[in-house]
Amino acid sequence: MFWFADHDGPYPFTTSGEISCVYYPDFGVEVYFEPAGYIDESSIGIPLNKAAAESLKQSGLTPNVPYSIKKGADLSEAREVGLSVCDEQLGNS
Repeated sequence: MFWFADHDGPYPFTTSGEISCVYYPDFGVEVYFEPAGYIDESSIGIPLNKAAAESLKQSGLTPNVPYSIKKGADLSEAREVGLSVCDEQLGNS
């Protein structure tokens, strides 16, 4: 997916990377941004929705990737991308 071709809003991140999702029954769908070069099992991405932020808070974890959200950025499209990816992965599309 190429942001500038597929989305109306400006790119909200300062670096390239991936929007990922995780589903946990306790929190629901969690959406994260993982900067390029930091996508592995030990990386904790930047939470993009409330479920992700609450999950990290309850687990006592903090993102360990470089902060890469533009100041004042609208993350609504990025959240929607992550949620749609999860829907596809979970077979809800």
